[in-house]
Amino acid sequence: MRHLLFALFIAVTANAAELPKEQRIVFLGDSITQGGGYIEIIEAALIAQHPEVTKEIIPLGLSSETVSGLSEDGHAGGKFPRPDLHERLDRVLEKAKPQLVFACYGMNDGIYLPLGAVRTKAFQDGMKKLHEKVTAAGARIIHLTPPVFDPVPIAQKVVEADKVDGSHPFKGYNEVLDFYANWLLDMRDEAKWAVYDIHGPMNAAIAEKRKSEPEFTFSKDGVHPGPEGHLLMAHAVLDAWGLKVKADGTPDHPNGAAILAVIKKKHAILRPAWLSYGGHKRPGNAPGLPMEEAKIKAGEFDAEARKLAQSKDVLFPGKTSEWNGYPKHEFEIAGKMVTVVSPKEAAMGKPWVWHGEFFGHKPAPDIALLGKGFHIVYMKINDMLGCPDAVKLWNQCYAELTTSYGLSTKPALVGLSRGGLYCYNWATSNPDKVSCIYGDAPVCDFKSWPGGKGKGKGSARDWALLLKLWGFKNEAEAFDYQGNPVDSLAPLAKNHVPLLHVYGDADDVVPWEENTGLIETRYKALDGSITLICKPGVGHHPHGLEDSTPIIEFIQKHAK
Repeated sequence: MRHLLFALFIAVTANAAELPKEQRIVFLGDSITQGGGYIEIIEAALIAQHPEVTKEIIPLGLSSETVSGLSEDGHAGGKFPRPDLHERLDRVLEKAKPQLVFACYGMNDGIYLPLGAVRTKAFQDGMKKLHEKVTAAGARIIHLTPPVFDPVPIAQKVVEADKVDGSHPFKGYNEVLDFYANWLLDMRDEAKWAVYDIHGPMNAAIAEKRKSEPEFTFSKDGVHPGPEGHLLMAHAVLDAWGLKVKADGTPDHPNGAAILAVIKKKHAILRPAWLSYGGHKRPGNAPGLPMEEAKIKAGEFDAEARKLAQSKDVLFPGKTSEWNGYPKHEFEIAGKMVTVVSPKEAAMGKPWVWHGEFFGHKPAPDIALLGKGFHIVYMKINDMLGCPDAVKLWNQCYAELTTSYGLSTKPALVGLSRGGLYCYNWATSNPDKVSCIYGDAPVCDFKSWPGGKGKGKGSARDWALLLKLWGFKNEAEAFDYQGNPVDSLAPLAKNHVPLLHVYGDADDVVPWEENTGLIETRYKALDGSITLICKPGVGHHPHGLEDSTPIIEFIQKHAK
Protein backbone atom coordinates (compact mmCIF):
# COMPACT_ATOMS: atom_id res chain seq x y z
CA MET A 1 0.00 0.00 0.00
CA ARG A 2 2.84 2.38 0.89
CA HIS A 3 4.44 1.88 -2.54
CA LEU A 4 1.13 2.62 -4.25
CA LEU A 5 0.68 5.78 -2.20
CA PHE A 6 4.26 6.81 -2.92
CA ALA A 7 3.72 6.27 -6.66
CA LEU A 8 0.60 8.45 -6.49
CA PHE A 9 2.52 11.08 -4.53
CA ILE A 10 5.29 11.14 -7.16
CA ALA A 11 2.74 11.41 -9.94
CA VAL A 12 1.05 14.37 -8.26
CA THR A 13 4.30 16.18 -7.40
CA ALA A 14 5.67 15.56 -10.90
CA ASN A 15 2.62 17.24 -12.39
CA ALA A 16 2.94 20.13 -9.94
CA ALA A 17 6.74 20.36 -10.10
CA GLU A 18 8.02 23.86 -9.46
CA LEU A 19 10.98 25.62 -7.92
CA PRO A 20 10.77 26.46 -4.23
CA LYS A 21 10.22 30.09 -3.33
CA GLU A 22 13.10 30.06 -0.81
CA GLN A 23 16.44 31.58 -1.85
CA ARG A 24 18.94 30.29 0.76
CA ILE A 25 18.99 26.49 0.77
CA VAL A 26 21.15 24.43 3.13
CA PHE A 27 21.95 20.74 2.73
CA LEU A 28 22.76 18.88 5.96
CA GLY A 29 23.90 15.28 6.22
CA ASP A 30 26.77 12.89 6.78
CA SER A 31 29.74 11.98 4.55
CA ILE A 32 27.43 11.19 1.62
CA THR A 33 26.18 14.77 1.72
CA GLN A 34 29.67 16.12 2.37
CA GLY A 35 30.78 14.26 -0.76
CA GLY A 36 28.13 16.37 -2.40
CA GLY A 37 27.61 14.64 -5.73
CA TYR A 38 23.84 14.81 -5.60
CA ILE A 39 23.87 18.47 -4.51
CA GLU A 40 26.16 19.39 -7.41
CA ILE A 41 23.83 17.63 -9.88
CA ILE A 42 20.87 19.56 -8.46
CA GLU A 43 22.52 22.98 -8.61
CA ALA A 44 23.98 22.37 -12.08
CA ALA A 45 20.53 21.40 -13.39
CA LEU A 46 18.97 24.43 -11.69
CA ILE A 47 21.42 26.86 -13.30
CA ALA A 48 21.26 25.16 -16.69
CA GLN A 49 17.48 25.35 -16.83
CA HIS A 50 17.01 28.64 -14.96
CA PRO A 51 20.17 30.77 -15.32
CA GLU A 52 18.17 33.82 -14.26
CA VAL A 53 17.28 32.25 -10.87
CA THR A 54 19.89 33.05 -8.21
CA LYS A 55 19.27 30.67 -5.34
CA GLU A 56 22.14 30.11 -2.91
CA ILE A 57 22.91 26.43 -2.36
CA ILE A 58 24.92 25.93 0.84
CA PRO A 59 26.60 22.50 1.25
CA LEU A 60 27.04 21.65 4.94
CA GLY A 61 27.32 17.87 5.15
CA LEU A 62 29.83 16.50 7.67
CA SER A 63 31.51 13.11 7.46
CA SER A 64 30.69 10.59 10.24
CA GLU A 65 27.90 12.79 11.60
CA THR A 66 24.68 11.52 13.19
CA VAL A 67 21.42 13.20 14.13
CA SER A 68 20.99 10.69 16.97
CA GLY A 69 24.09 11.78 18.87
CA LEU A 70 25.28 8.17 19.04
CA SER A 71 28.73 6.78 18.34
CA GLU A 72 30.03 3.24 18.44
CA ASP A 73 32.94 2.20 20.63
CA GLY A 74 36.22 2.51 18.79
CA HIS A 75 34.87 4.70 16.00
CA ALA A 76 37.67 5.73 13.61
CA GLY A 77 40.01 3.38 15.42
CA GLY A 78 39.26 5.15 18.69
CA LYS A 79 40.55 8.49 17.42
CA PHE A 80 37.28 10.40 17.88
CA PRO A 81 33.57 9.81 18.42
CA ARG A 82 31.06 10.52 15.70
CA PRO A 83 30.14 14.22 15.59
CA ASP A 84 26.59 15.09 16.66
CA LEU A 85 24.66 17.45 14.36
CA HIS A 86 23.12 19.15 17.38
CA GLU A 87 26.54 20.32 18.54
CA ARG A 88 26.72 22.64 15.51
CA LEU A 89 23.10 23.08 14.45
CA ASP A 90 22.49 26.37 16.25
CA ARG A 91 25.61 27.89 14.69
CA VAL A 92 24.61 26.63 11.25
CA LEU A 93 21.17 28.19 11.53
CA GLU A 94 22.61 31.45 12.81
CA LYS A 95 25.40 31.80 10.26
CA ALA A 96 23.84 30.27 7.14
CA LYS A 97 20.40 31.77 7.84
CA PRO A 98 18.64 29.17 5.67
CA GLN A 99 15.12 29.53 4.39
CA LEU A 100 14.97 25.89 3.31
CA VAL A 101 16.91 22.96 4.76
CA PHE A 102 17.38 19.50 3.27
CA ALA A 103 18.45 16.90 5.84
CA CYS A 104 19.71 13.43 4.90
CA TYR A 105 20.52 11.30 7.96
CA GLY A 106 20.17 7.72 9.08
CA MET A 107 23.10 5.89 7.54
CA ASN A 108 25.30 6.34 10.62
CA ASP A 109 22.55 6.64 13.19
CA GLY A 110 21.99 2.94 13.78
CA ILE A 111 25.76 2.57 14.31
CA TYR A 112 25.78 -0.39 11.86
CA LEU A 113 24.12 -2.62 14.47
CA PRO A 114 20.84 -4.55 14.32
CA LEU A 115 17.62 -2.63 14.93
CA GLY A 116 17.40 -1.61 18.58
CA ALA A 117 14.81 0.35 20.55
CA VAL A 118 17.31 2.72 22.18
CA ARG A 119 19.07 3.57 18.92
CA THR A 120 15.79 3.94 17.06
CA LYS A 121 14.42 6.34 19.67
CA ALA A 122 17.65 8.36 19.57
CA PHE A 123 17.30 8.69 15.78
CA GLN A 124 13.66 9.66 15.99
CA ASP A 125 14.22 12.14 18.83
CA GLY A 126 17.18 13.65 16.98
CA MET A 127 15.10 14.08 13.85
CA LYS A 128 12.25 15.70 15.78
CA LYS A 129 14.67 18.05 17.50
CA LEU A 130 16.21 18.98 14.13
CA HIS A 131 12.78 19.58 12.65
CA GLU A 132 11.68 21.76 15.56
CA LYS A 133 14.85 23.89 15.57
CA VAL A 134 14.74 24.52 11.83
CA THR A 135 11.08 25.53 11.86
CA ALA A 136 11.63 27.66 14.98
CA ALA A 137 14.31 29.52 13.02
CA GLY A 138 11.68 30.38 10.42
CA ALA A 139 12.88 27.95 7.77
CA ARG A 140 11.21 25.05 6.02
CA ILE A 141 12.74 21.57 6.23
CA ILE A 142 12.56 18.65 3.81
CA HIS A 143 13.77 15.30 5.10
CA LEU A 144 15.48 12.86 2.74
CA THR A 145 15.27 9.18 3.64
CA PRO A 146 18.73 7.58 3.98
CA PRO A 147 20.46 5.88 1.05
CA VAL A 148 20.90 2.11 1.00
CA PHE A 149 23.43 0.04 2.93
CA ASP A 150 24.60 -2.69 0.54
CA PRO A 151 26.34 -5.78 1.98
CA VAL A 152 27.03 -7.37 -1.43
CA PRO A 153 30.26 -5.50 -2.33
CA ILE A 154 31.62 -5.98 1.21
CA ALA A 155 30.51 -9.57 1.76
CA GLN A 156 33.84 -10.43 3.41
CA LYS A 157 33.44 -7.61 5.91
CA VAL A 158 29.83 -7.86 7.12
CA VAL A 159 28.92 -10.21 9.98
CA GLU A 160 26.03 -11.67 11.92
CA ALA A 161 24.41 -9.60 14.68
CA ASP A 162 26.44 -11.11 17.52
CA LYS A 163 29.80 -10.42 15.85
CA VAL A 164 29.43 -6.72 15.02
CA ASP A 165 32.32 -4.45 15.98
CA GLY A 166 33.80 -1.17 14.78
CA SER A 167 35.26 -2.80 11.68
CA HIS A 168 32.51 -5.31 10.86
CA PRO A 169 28.97 -3.99 10.31
CA PHE A 170 25.80 -6.03 10.63
CA LYS A 171 25.07 -7.68 7.29
CA GLY A 172 21.36 -6.92 7.62
CA TYR A 173 21.88 -3.24 8.43
CA ASN A 174 19.82 -2.11 5.46
CA GLU A 175 16.77 -3.46 7.28
CA VAL A 176 17.48 -0.87 9.98
CA LEU A 177 17.54 1.83 7.30
CA ASP A 178 14.30 0.40 5.88
CA PHE A 179 12.73 1.01 9.29
CA TYR A 180 14.14 4.52 9.60
CA ALA A 181 12.96 5.41 6.08
CA ASN A 182 9.47 4.06 6.72
CA TRP A 183 9.23 6.04 9.96
CA LEU A 184 10.15 9.23 8.10
CA LEU A 185 7.53 8.48 5.45
CA ASP A 186 4.97 7.89 8.22
CA MET A 187 5.83 11.31 9.64
CA ARG A 188 4.74 12.77 6.33
CA ASP A 189 1.21 11.64 7.20
CA GLU A 190 1.28 11.88 11.00
CA ALA A 191 3.07 15.20 11.45
CA LYS A 192 2.74 16.69 7.96
CA TRP A 193 6.52 16.62 7.44
CA ALA A 194 7.89 17.13 3.96
CA VAL A 195 9.79 13.94 3.11
CA TYR A 196 11.40 12.89 -0.18
CA ASP A 197 12.16 9.18 -0.48
CA ILE A 198 15.64 8.15 -1.59
CA HIS A 199 15.79 4.80 0.18
CA GLY A 200 12.83 3.11 -1.52
CA PRO A 201 13.78 4.01 -5.10
CA MET A 202 17.39 2.97 -4.44
CA ASN A 203 16.29 -0.40 -3.04
CA ALA A 204 14.04 -0.89 -6.06
CA ALA A 205 16.75 0.09 -8.54
CA ILE A 206 19.25 -2.33 -7.03
CA ALA A 207 16.71 -5.18 -7.10
CA GLU A 208 15.92 -4.48 -10.75
CA LYS A 209 19.57 -4.21 -11.80
CA ARG A 210 20.46 -7.47 -10.06
CA LYS A 211 18.06 -9.41 -12.21
CA SER A 212 20.70 -9.17 -14.95
CA GLU A 213 23.78 -8.12 -12.93
CA PRO A 214 23.85 -10.06 -9.63
CA GLU A 215 26.86 -8.10 -8.35
CA PHE A 216 25.52 -4.64 -9.23
CA THR A 217 25.95 -2.01 -6.54
CA PHE A 218 25.64 1.75 -6.13
CA SER A 219 28.35 1.80 -3.44
CA LYS A 220 31.59 -0.15 -3.67
CA ASP A 221 32.15 0.19 0.08
CA GLY A 222 28.54 -0.64 0.91
CA VAL A 223 27.84 2.89 2.20
CA HIS A 224 28.93 5.72 -0.10
CA PRO A 225 27.13 5.82 -3.46
CA GLY A 226 29.12 6.41 -6.61
CA PRO A 227 28.00 8.79 -9.39
CA GLU A 228 25.06 6.60 -10.41
CA GLY A 229 23.81 6.49 -6.83
CA HIS A 230 24.19 10.23 -6.35
CA LEU A 231 22.19 10.76 -9.53
CA LEU A 232 19.37 8.63 -8.14
CA MET A 233 19.51 10.62 -4.89
CA ALA A 234 19.38 13.89 -6.82
CA HIS A 235 16.25 12.81 -8.66
CA ALA A 236 14.19 13.17 -5.48
CA VAL A 237 14.78 16.93 -5.70
CA LEU A 238 15.13 17.23 -9.47
CA ASP A 239 11.71 15.70 -10.04
CA ALA A 240 10.10 17.88 -7.37
CA TRP A 241 11.61 21.00 -8.93
CA GLY A 242 10.94 20.00 -12.54
CA LEU A 243 14.63 19.90 -13.50
CA LYS A 244 15.92 17.70 -16.32
CA VAL A 245 19.23 15.86 -16.56
CA LYS A 246 20.68 13.29 -18.95
CA ALA A 247 21.33 9.66 -18.05
CA ASP A 248 24.85 10.54 -16.89
CA GLY A 249 23.62 13.26 -14.52
CA THR A 250 24.68 16.22 -16.62
CA PRO A 251 22.06 18.92 -17.22
CA ASP A 252 19.96 18.58 -20.36
CA HIS A 253 21.72 21.49 -22.07
CA PRO A 254 24.33 21.84 -24.86
CA ASN A 255 26.85 22.93 -22.19
CA GLY A 256 25.50 20.59 -19.52
CA ALA A 257 28.75 18.74 -18.90
CA ALA A 258 30.70 21.99 -18.66
CA ILE A 259 28.13 23.49 -16.29
CA LEU A 260 28.35 20.49 -13.96
CA ALA A 261 32.16 20.60 -14.05
CA VAL A 262 32.14 24.28 -13.05
CA ILE A 263 29.65 23.66 -10.24
CA LYS A 264 31.89 20.91 -8.90
CA LYS A 265 34.71 23.47 -8.70
CA LYS A 266 32.38 25.91 -6.99
CA HIS A 267 31.37 23.37 -4.34
CA ALA A 268 34.98 22.32 -3.80
CA ILE A 269 35.50 25.89 -2.56
CA LEU A 270 32.26 26.23 -0.62
CA ARG A 271 32.17 22.90 1.26
CA PRO A 272 35.30 23.37 3.39
CA ALA A 273 34.67 27.11 3.74
CA TRP A 274 31.17 26.65 5.17
CA LEU A 275 32.30 23.83 7.47
CA SER A 276 35.09 26.01 8.84
CA TYR A 277 32.80 29.01 9.16
CA GLY A 278 30.11 27.10 11.03
CA GLY A 279 32.58 25.11 13.11
CA HIS A 280 32.51 21.41 13.98
CA LYS A 281 34.37 18.82 16.06
CA ARG A 282 35.21 16.29 13.35
CA PRO A 283 39.03 15.96 12.91
CA GLY A 284 40.57 15.42 9.51
CA ASN A 285 38.79 18.14 7.55
CA ALA A 286 41.20 20.61 5.97
CA PRO A 287 40.22 24.20 6.79
CA GLY A 288 38.47 26.13 4.07
CA LEU A 289 39.09 29.63 2.82
CA PRO A 290 37.79 32.56 4.85
CA MET A 291 34.12 32.91 3.98
CA GLU A 292 34.36 36.22 2.14
CA GLU A 293 37.23 34.98 -0.01
CA ALA A 294 35.41 31.70 -0.68
CA LYS A 295 32.28 33.58 -1.76
CA ILE A 296 34.28 35.65 -4.24
CA LYS A 297 35.90 32.58 -5.80
CA ALA A 298 32.63 30.64 -5.78
CA GLY A 299 30.92 33.65 -7.37
CA GLU A 300 33.37 33.53 -10.27
CA PHE A 301 32.50 29.89 -10.91
CA ASP A 302 28.81 30.69 -10.55
CA ALA A 303 29.06 33.42 -13.15
CA GLU A 304 30.90 31.06 -15.50
CA ALA A 305 28.18 28.43 -15.08
CA ARG A 306 25.43 30.95 -15.83
CA LYS A 307 27.26 32.19 -18.92
CA LEU A 308 27.42 28.60 -20.15
CA ALA A 309 23.73 28.14 -19.38
CA GLN A 310 22.75 31.26 -21.31
CA SER A 311 24.47 30.01 -24.47
CA LYS A 312 22.86 27.54 -26.83
CA ASP A 313 26.25 26.64 -28.29
CA VAL A 314 29.06 24.70 -26.62
CA LEU A 315 31.45 27.25 -25.13
CA PHE A 316 35.16 26.58 -24.83
CA PRO A 317 37.57 28.75 -22.82
CA GLY A 318 40.75 30.45 -23.94
CA LYS A 319 41.68 32.25 -27.14
CA THR A 320 39.21 32.11 -30.03
CA SER A 321 40.10 32.72 -33.69
CA GLU A 322 38.91 31.43 -37.07
CA TRP A 323 39.98 28.33 -38.98
CA ASN A 324 38.59 27.85 -42.48
CA GLY A 325 35.42 29.70 -41.53
CA TYR A 326 34.90 27.89 -38.20
CA PRO A 327 35.67 29.05 -34.64
CA LYS A 328 38.96 27.72 -33.31
CA HIS A 329 39.50 27.61 -29.55
CA GLU A 330 42.90 27.22 -27.90
CA PHE A 331 43.15 26.44 -24.20
CA GLU A 332 45.18 24.30 -21.82
CA ILE A 333 44.41 20.84 -20.47
CA ALA A 334 46.96 19.22 -18.17
CA GLY A 335 49.33 22.08 -18.97
CA LYS A 336 49.30 21.40 -22.73
CA MET A 337 47.71 23.48 -25.46
CA VAL A 338 44.59 21.95 -26.96
CA THR A 339 42.94 23.15 -30.16
CA VAL A 340 39.23 22.57 -30.70
CA VAL A 341 37.54 23.69 -33.91
CA SER A 342 33.76 23.87 -33.50
CA PRO A 343 31.08 23.28 -36.12
CA LYS A 344 28.42 25.92 -36.66
CA GLU A 345 25.92 23.39 -35.29
CA ALA A 346 27.00 20.22 -33.51
CA ALA A 347 25.65 16.92 -34.80
CA MET A 348 23.64 14.74 -32.45
CA GLY A 349 25.89 13.18 -29.83
CA LYS A 350 28.66 15.75 -30.52
CA PRO A 351 31.00 13.52 -32.56
CA TRP A 352 34.61 14.57 -32.91
CA VAL A 353 37.83 13.86 -34.78
CA TRP A 354 41.07 13.68 -32.79
CA HIS A 355 44.40 14.23 -34.55
CA GLY A 356 47.58 12.58 -33.33
CA GLU A 357 49.86 15.01 -35.14
CA PHE A 358 49.99 17.54 -37.97
CA PHE A 359 46.67 19.27 -37.37
CA GLY A 360 45.77 21.44 -40.36
CA HIS A 361 47.77 19.41 -42.92
CA LYS A 362 45.50 18.31 -45.79
CA PRO A 363 42.45 19.84 -44.09
CA ALA A 364 39.77 18.88 -46.64
CA PRO A 365 38.31 15.99 -44.57
CA ASP A 366 38.21 18.12 -41.43
CA ILE A 367 36.47 21.00 -43.19
CA ALA A 368 33.88 18.64 -44.64
CA LEU A 369 33.27 16.98 -41.28
CA LEU A 370 32.91 20.36 -39.58
CA GLY A 371 30.14 21.03 -42.04
CA LYS A 372 28.50 17.80 -40.89
CA GLY A 373 28.59 18.83 -37.22
CA PHE A 374 31.88 17.29 -36.05
CA HIS A 375 34.35 18.96 -33.69
CA ILE A 376 38.06 18.72 -34.62
CA VAL A 377 40.58 18.32 -31.79
CA TYR A 378 44.37 18.39 -31.49
CA MET A 379 46.55 18.27 -28.36
CA LYS A 380 49.94 19.83 -28.97
CA ILE A 381 52.47 17.42 -27.49
CA ASN A 382 55.09 17.37 -30.23
CA ASP A 383 58.12 15.15 -29.83
CA MET A 384 56.39 12.70 -27.47
CA LEU A 385 55.92 10.10 -30.22
CA GLY A 386 52.92 8.46 -28.60
CA CYS A 387 54.95 7.35 -25.57
CA PRO A 388 53.28 6.20 -22.32
CA ASP A 389 53.37 9.74 -20.91
CA ALA A 390 51.66 10.98 -24.08
CA VAL A 391 48.92 8.39 -23.57
CA LYS A 392 48.43 9.72 -20.02
CA LEU A 393 48.06 13.26 -21.34
CA TRP A 394 45.54 12.05 -23.90
CA ASN A 395 43.63 10.36 -21.09
CA GLN A 396 43.35 13.72 -19.31
CA CYS A 397 42.37 15.50 -22.49
CA TYR A 398 39.70 12.90 -23.25
CA ALA A 399 38.27 13.11 -19.73
CA GLU A 400 38.05 16.90 -19.86
CA LEU A 401 36.48 17.07 -23.32
CA THR A 402 33.91 14.37 -22.65
CA THR A 403 32.94 15.44 -19.14
CA SER A 404 33.33 19.22 -19.13
CA TYR A 405 32.31 19.87 -22.73
CA GLY A 406 30.06 16.95 -23.50
CA LEU A 407 31.84 15.65 -26.59
CA SER A 408 31.07 12.08 -27.63
CA THR A 409 32.68 9.32 -25.59
CA LYS A 410 33.95 7.65 -28.80
CA PRO A 411 36.02 9.98 -30.99
CA ALA A 412 37.32 9.11 -34.44
CA LEU A 413 41.12 9.08 -34.39
CA VAL A 414 43.26 10.40 -37.25
CA GLY A 415 46.92 9.40 -37.34
CA LEU A 416 49.10 10.93 -40.06
CA SER A 417 52.63 9.53 -40.15
CA ARG A 418 54.06 9.57 -36.59
CA GLY A 419 50.57 10.53 -35.44
CA GLY A 420 49.76 6.85 -35.84
CA LEU A 421 51.78 6.09 -32.70
CA TYR A 422 49.66 8.52 -30.66
CA CYS A 423 46.37 7.24 -32.00
CA TYR A 424 47.06 3.52 -31.85
CA ASN A 425 48.83 3.59 -28.49
CA TRP A 426 45.95 5.50 -26.91
CA ALA A 427 43.33 3.39 -28.68
CA THR A 428 44.82 0.06 -27.59
CA SER A 429 44.83 1.34 -24.01
CA ASN A 430 41.25 2.63 -24.36
CA PRO A 431 39.61 0.36 -26.94
CA ASP A 432 36.10 1.01 -25.65
CA LYS A 433 36.51 4.75 -26.19
CA VAL A 434 37.23 4.72 -29.93
CA SER A 435 34.72 4.76 -32.80
CA CYS A 436 37.19 4.28 -35.66
CA ILE A 437 40.78 4.97 -36.74
CA TYR A 438 41.92 6.58 -39.99
CA GLY A 439 45.66 6.15 -40.51
CA ASP A 440 47.48 7.98 -43.31
CA ALA A 441 50.91 6.43 -43.91
CA PRO A 442 50.85 5.81 -40.17
CA VAL A 443 53.77 4.66 -38.07
CA CYS A 444 52.66 1.39 -36.48
CA ASP A 445 56.02 0.00 -35.34
CA PHE A 446 58.73 2.29 -33.99
CA LYS A 447 61.43 -0.16 -35.11
CA SER A 448 60.45 0.76 -38.67
CA TRP A 449 60.31 4.50 -37.93
CA PRO A 450 62.15 6.22 -36.35
CA GLY A 451 64.28 3.12 -35.78
CA GLY A 452 64.96 2.54 -39.47
CA LYS A 453 65.65 -1.13 -38.74
CA GLY A 454 63.85 -2.33 -41.84
CA LYS A 455 63.54 -0.88 -45.34
CA GLY A 456 62.98 2.72 -44.25
CA LYS A 457 65.37 5.61 -43.77
CA GLY A 458 64.64 6.09 -40.10
CA SER A 459 65.55 9.16 -38.06
CA ALA A 460 68.57 9.00 -35.76
CA ARG A 461 67.40 12.05 -33.79
CA ASP A 462 63.90 10.70 -33.22
CA TRP A 463 65.18 7.18 -32.46
CA ALA A 464 67.40 8.54 -29.69
CA LEU A 465 64.43 10.59 -28.42
CA LEU A 466 62.16 7.54 -28.46
CA LEU A 467 64.60 5.41 -26.47
CA LYS A 468 64.65 8.17 -23.85
CA LEU A 469 60.88 8.69 -23.81
CA TRP A 470 60.18 4.99 -23.26
CA GLY A 471 63.03 4.61 -20.78
CA PHE A 472 64.78 1.86 -22.74
CA LYS A 473 68.32 1.26 -21.52
CA ASN A 474 69.49 0.24 -24.98
CA GLU A 475 68.30 -0.75 -28.44
CA ALA A 476 67.97 -4.38 -27.45
CA GLU A 477 65.22 -3.48 -24.97
CA ALA A 478 63.44 -1.52 -27.69
CA PHE A 479 63.67 -4.47 -30.10
CA ASP A 480 62.17 -6.77 -27.46
CA TYR A 481 59.28 -4.41 -26.73
CA GLN A 482 55.92 -5.99 -27.55
CA GLY A 483 53.70 -2.91 -27.15
CA ASN A 484 53.84 -1.43 -30.64
CA PRO A 485 50.53 -0.97 -32.48
CA VAL A 486 51.30 -3.98 -34.68
CA ASP A 487 51.55 -6.07 -31.48
CA SER A 488 48.50 -4.71 -29.66
CA LEU A 489 45.52 -5.07 -31.97
CA ALA A 490 43.48 -7.63 -30.05
CA PRO A 491 41.62 -5.10 -27.83
CA LEU A 492 40.58 -3.10 -30.90
CA ALA A 493 39.32 -6.19 -32.70
CA LYS A 494 37.43 -7.30 -29.62
CA ASN A 495 35.70 -3.90 -29.52
CA HIS A 496 34.99 -3.99 -33.28
CA VAL A 497 36.90 -0.79 -34.06
CA PRO A 498 37.02 -0.32 -37.86
CA LEU A 499 40.28 0.84 -39.46
CA LEU A 500 41.01 2.75 -42.66
CA HIS A 501 44.60 3.11 -43.93
CA VAL A 502 45.68 5.27 -46.84
CA TYR A 503 49.26 4.67 -47.99
CA GLY A 504 51.73 5.02 -50.82
CA ASP A 505 53.35 1.79 -51.98
CA ALA A 506 56.64 3.62 -52.68
CA ASP A 507 56.92 5.04 -49.14
CA ASP A 508 60.58 4.79 -48.04
CA VAL A 509 60.08 6.73 -44.78
CA VAL A 510 57.33 4.62 -43.23
CA PRO A 511 57.38 1.53 -45.46
CA TRP A 512 53.84 0.24 -45.78
CA GLU A 513 54.84 -3.44 -45.56
CA GLU A 514 56.34 -2.90 -42.07
CA ASN A 515 53.42 -0.82 -40.82
CA THR A 516 50.09 -0.84 -42.64
CA GLY A 517 50.82 -4.25 -44.16
CA LEU A 518 51.41 -5.85 -40.76
CA ILE A 519 48.33 -4.14 -39.33
CA GLU A 520 46.20 -5.53 -42.18
CA THR A 521 47.45 -9.11 -41.85
CA ARG A 522 47.21 -9.26 -38.09
CA TYR A 523 43.91 -7.39 -37.78
CA LYS A 524 42.21 -9.62 -40.30
CA ALA A 525 43.55 -12.66 -38.43
CA LEU A 526 41.68 -11.29 -35.38
CA ASP A 527 38.50 -10.86 -37.49
CA GLY A 528 38.95 -7.10 -37.38
CA SER A 529 37.60 -4.80 -40.08
CA ILE A 530 40.22 -2.87 -42.06
CA THR A 531 40.01 -1.03 -45.39
CA LEU A 532 43.14 -0.14 -47.39
CA ILE A 533 43.46 2.54 -50.06
CA CYS A 534 46.75 2.27 -51.94
CA LYS A 535 48.30 5.14 -53.89
CA PRO A 536 50.49 3.44 -56.53
CA GLY A 537 53.94 4.92 -57.00
CA VAL A 538 53.45 7.46 -54.18
CA GLY A 539 55.96 7.89 -51.38
CA HIS A 540 55.39 9.17 -47.84
CA HIS A 541 54.09 12.46 -49.26
CA PRO A 542 51.64 13.76 -50.19
CA HIS A 543 49.22 12.59 -47.50
CA GLY A 544 45.50 12.23 -48.06
CA LEU A 545 43.55 11.72 -51.25
CA GLU A 546 42.75 14.09 -54.09
CA ASP A 547 39.12 13.23 -53.45
CA SER A 548 38.60 12.93 -49.69
CA THR A 549 35.14 11.39 -49.99
CA PRO A 550 36.17 7.86 -48.87
CA ILE A 551 37.81 9.29 -45.72
CA ILE A 552 34.84 11.52 -44.91
CA GLU A 553 32.32 8.75 -45.47
CA PHE A 554 34.32 6.27 -43.36
CA ILE A 555 34.48 8.60 -40.36
CA GLN A 556 30.88 9.75 -40.71
CA LYS A 557 29.64 6.16 -40.95
CA HIS A 558 31.44 4.89 -37.88
CA ALA A 559 31.66 7.93 -35.58
CA LYS A 560 29.46 7.77 -32.50
